[in-house]
Amino acid sequence: MEEYIFLLILLFLLQFSVSFATSNETDQQALLAFQNLITSPSHFLANNWTNNTYFCSWFGVTCTSKTQRFGALTLPNLQLQGTISPFLANLSFLDVLNLGNNNFHGGIPYGLGHLPCLRVIDVQNNQLEGSIPTSLFQHQKVQVISLGFNKLGGEMWKGPCLYGNRVGGNIPKEIGNLRQLEFLSLVDNQLTGFVTATLFNISSLRVLSLGIKRLSGPLLLDERNIVSNIEFLSISNNQISGCIPSNICQLTKLKVLSRAFNNITGEIPRNIDCLSKLEQFLIGDNPIEGTIPTSLGNISTLQYIYCGNNRIVGKIPQELGKLSNLRQLNFASNYNLIGQIPEAIFNISSLEIIDFNFNSLSGRIPVTTGLHLPNLKVLELGANQINGEIPLFITNASKIEKLVLARNFLTGAIPNNLGNLRELRLLMLKYLEVGSNPLIGILPNSIGNLSSTVEYFEIGYAHINGLIPISIGNISGLTALYFEDNNLAGNIPSEIGLVDNELPRLIPECLGNLSMLQKLYLGSNKFLSKIPLSLWKMSSLLYLDVSHNSIEGKVLEDIGGLKAIVELHLSGNHFSGMIPSRFGELQNLQSLDLSNNSFFGQIPSSFSNLISLEFLNLSLNAFSSTISMSLEKLSSLKSINVSFNDLKGEIPSGGVFANSTLQSFLGNKGLCGVHILEIPACAITNPGQQSKLKEVVLKIVSPMVISSFLIFLLVSIWIMKRQKKGKSKDVEKALEIKTHQLITYHKIQQATNNFDESNLIGVGSFGSVYKGTLSGGKCSGNKGSRLGK
Repeated sequence: MEEYIFLLILLFLLQFSVSFATSNETDQQALLAFQNLITSPSHFLANNWTNNTYFCSWFGVTCTSKTQRFGALTLPNLQLQGTISPFLANLSFLDVLNLGNNNFHGGIPYGLGHLPCLRVIDVQNNQLEGSIPTSLFQHQKVQVISLGFNKLGGEMWKGPCLYGNRVGGNIPKEIGNLRQLEFLSLVDNQLTGFVTATLFNISSLRVLSLGIKRLSGPLLLDERNIVSNIEFLSISNNQISGCIPSNICQLTKLKVLSRAFNNITGEIPRNIDCLSKLEQFLIGDNPIEGTIPTSLGNISTLQYIYCGNNRIVGKIPQELGKLSNLRQLNFASNYNLIGQIPEAIFNISSLEIIDFNFNSLSGRIPVTTGLHLPNLKVLELGANQINGEIPLFITNASKIEKLVLARNFLTGAIPNNLGNLRELRLLMLKYLEVGSNPLIGILPNSIGNLSSTVEYFEIGYAHINGLIPISIGNISGLTALYFEDNNLAGNIPSEIGLVDNELPRLIPECLGNLSMLQKLYLGSNKFLSKIPLSLWKMSSLLYLDVSHNSIEGKVLEDIGGLKAIVELHLSGNHFSGMIPSRFGELQNLQSLDLSNNSFFGQIPSSFSNLISLEFLNLSLNAFSSTISMSLEKLSSLKSINVSFNDLKGEIPSGGVFANSTLQSFLGNKGLCGVHILEIPACAITNPGQQSKLKEVVLKIVSPMVISSFLIFLLVSIWIMKRQKKGKSKDVEKALEIKTHQLITYHKIQQATNNFDESNLIGVGSFGSVYKGTLSGGKCSGNKGSRLGK
């Protein structure tokens, strides 16, 4: 008996070992088939996955501890390229598939959805396309489906082939059968259709991210009581319409509600505080109307409120000041928010962003602003009706990076401790903007203490007067500087250049030391003398405007150093001399205005190398010679003006010239052409043109004249022959007439027997006709009336 038991155990172990070996072989071959379709940096995967090593020790492969069967394939963030092999469907114990953040393309194999153990599929952030296999939405054990940031199309795969057949484009209702699903992300794909209500009946679902861009229709929750534990709901960046559902309160666990960038209408529900665990409320960029519900201030967990670019009206509720955990508060671009910003908001120490730009808010900024905002990074109150002074304590917000107070009614002086804003980086895309306010006073010396990270400083139209602090030259990171339309006086420090002020000045040489400067606007001042040499060598400069000053001298050859220049405006000065040929090196230049100066000589032929040029104004100068035909080749050129110069010769007819009008060429008496009606046609004065004309005459006109002469000669000969032939016939007729016998009346009378009735032939309107016989036997017929009868 014991021998039989031993044999049974031996057979079982033998069968198990054979089965185990076969299964392992299947897993290894499936993995090698996967590896054969992809490439990896330095081929590390091909070097690691070899037949010489046990596949459970391969990189990214995890086997189960009990059965030593393949369990997980985790290869994220490895820059892998290729397609996902359908042979992965042979890995019957596959539990986790993570290929996220790579460069896989092609489709998702249909068979993956039938793997009995699959819990997690993460292929986000690849280049996958085609349709999504519906088999994934029929798998009862799947917990995580992360397919975001791919190019998956608007139709679902149904099967049964490797990559499936295509059916309708909506998210299938069958997804409601996934009773263990916890995470579903389809964000940033190309799916279409509606959001099915069955998603909210999956009690296990925690995260639902459907920011797909093409979903439409309303978001409808099941009217019945739903059991949902969703904590994260994002349907932003779609075409969702309708109102916020009245029964949204059934989503009691909701922490993030993101419905921004849709077509949602109606109002924010008055009972929005039913979402008592809400941390992020993001509904901006929708045509939502109504007022801000006071109940919003009862959600103590709120951290982010984004309601910008809506149509919300009315006052800001005082209750918002109770949100002690708030980090971002944004109601910008609603345009019709009125009243004063509650002072309590400026006491929320956790706030990092306050944005009420572009509304109709009034009142003063609380004087304590900054004292209780240690974490504030962005304060945007621009384009409102705020009055009063800039709060002194605003500089206590030491982490501030963006400050926008422009376009209000702020008065008073700029705080002396403004230089404490050492963390300041930008205002309105890297701006420090306090301009367009009726401020008074001077720029404090501490302005030079601003960090070198400041890139854009704008304080124009602000009634600033007094001296410009020399310390302003310390802001070495400046890329653009605007001080236009103020009342600045005194000497201008050599460290900087200013805009739209009143005193004559020189452009300082050290401007060229601002190596990061990209925009320099010095227009509408009274700058004198020459432009410093260093300015022509600023390779970082994109925009230079020194127009409407009194600058003299020549434009130097060093202008070729402006390699990045996009716009160059030198108009309305006293520049003279010839244009340097190195202008042709400025291949990024799009707009060039040299008008109203004293430039002379030829328009450089190197202008034909300005391949990006769109606008060219050379008017009101003393350019002579001709307009180069090479300018026709500038395909980007949209407008040209060479009026009021001394140009002569033919106006080119191609390129930008084909659509140019008379106004572009006025005041040039020597210009001519044929494609503009008001311009006289060109006279032939050029020897080269004369030789060409002679060539035309020899090749075309001469053969035509010779041919015409030959035709005329042949016709003349033919006519002469016809005339000669006609004369010979007349002579023959005359000779024939001369041979006829003359007959007297007496002989006719005898021949007709004295006009006897027996000889009467007939009677007509001209008389009677008789026959008669003359002597010699000839017969004759005669009209009696003509013979006097």
